[in-house]
Amino acid sequence: MPAISVLMSVYNGEKFLAESVRGILSQTFKDFEFVIVNDGSTDQTSELLSELVIADSRIKLIKNSQNLGLTRSLNSGLRQCTGKYIARMDADDVSAPNRFVKQFEYMENNPQTVLCGALGWYINEAGDRVGEKNLPTAYGDIKKKLLFNNQFIHSSLFIQRDILEREGGYSEDFKTSQDYELILRLADKYSVVNLPDRLINWRVRHGSLSWSDKRQEWDAIRARWRGITKYNFSIWQGMGNMVLRLIWLAIPQKIKLIRHLFI
Repeated sequence: MPAISVLMSVYNGEKFLAESVRGILSQTFKDFEFVIVNDGSTDQTSELLSELVIADSRIKLIKNSQNLGLTRSLNSGLRQCTGKYIARMDADDVSAPNRFVKQFEYMENNPQTVLCGALGWYINEAGDRVGEKNLPTAYGDIKKKLLFNNQFIHSSLFIQRDILEREGGYSEDFKTSQDYELILRLADKYSVVNLPDRLINWRVRHGSLSWSDKRQEWDAIRARWRGITKYNFSIWQGMGNMVLRLIWLAIPQKIKLIRHLFI
């Protein structure tokens, strides 16, 4: 049984897939398996994955005959994972070489923490670093801010597998914002933290920004509602944040893009 199972789902990700996979295979921590779900891709993703499987035996490839969506694909991949920890990875982001060393050591030394993320860098489509992604690190600070917005980079998540399975994996009620709902669910019961290290290069593109997808914005609002009705977060704080998010939803995208001129 490997120490870590890396979990990735990819759909038509040929543009950045090889770079993202290389970031995992070049980790200084070597005891991992790499579970990749090809979610019915129609571009060159399948050919790229076939080559990668031949090059490294740690890769376990799952191929969906049709596109099932990210949530169902992640749960399908999760059922094939055997590691003590699950390390998430998106097919357009890139991990720092020391990511697994840092996260594994922290989790081994802090067993009360079930999930740790990390800080990161914003990168553009060319892979250039264009900004810093800063987040709270302590559990208390994260929980205070979690209803306002997600306090984790999805590609940085490093989770105890037994807890993730016990809690039912990703909720298939959510086609998007599934990571946000999961974090709210876990943070209600367990300690979740971010490491102060920048371990993820988070690629930000117009199509990858959560607020550029109305469905994702709505699902994030639904996740907040679940947080205050099911997961014991503050109802008043939650309602206030949902009102703010509804206002944000109504703002034209061109105005929102002013905050991301580097894209």
